[in-house]
Amino acid sequence: MLQADHPAAVPDTATEVPDRLLHDVVDRTPLRDRPAHGIAVGILAGFDGDGTALVDIAAFGLTGVRARSVAALDAAQLGQQVALGFEAADPGRPIVLGLMLAAPPAAPARAQAEALVDGEKVVLTASHEIELRCGEAAIVLSADGRVQIRGTYITSHASATQRILGGSVNVN
Repeated sequence: MLQADHPAAVPDTATEVPDRLLHDVVDRTPLRDRPAHGIAVGILAGFDGDGTALVDIAAFGLTGVRARSVAALDAAQLGQQVALGFEAADPGRPIVLGLMLAAPPAAPARAQAEALVDGEKVVLTASHEIELRCGEAAIVLSADGRVQIRGTYITSHASATQRILGGSVNVN
């Protein structure tokens, strides 16, 4: 271990060198110049013998720094970016706050057509098109007023008058 009363003491193990270097960098770096006011981005580089996370901090030029973690970390996450915080009482030992997202979260999906049910009537509303589909059958309502009914067999029954009206009516 480093001797507290002698700053030039030689560390007992190689893992303490990056820790001491981080202390030195943090001590020399004015508070206003620290990345994101105490937050840095590092890489999860590995784990030491007792399972403590080892991180690389490119902003400080350090590798293999021992870090505590508030997030569960495992070997599947090696190489991923992590958000690192620094405790005021121990700025030389970073705390892994969590994994950085690989990409910004996807924009939320546009809202699906809303179905309002009042017990007697169902209203489906969409800005461009509504399609009801079951197997090979479909009914498509378009915003421009088109109505398409598609299917293998289409049967129309009426118990009273059945009218077909249109600007022109084509049968076959």
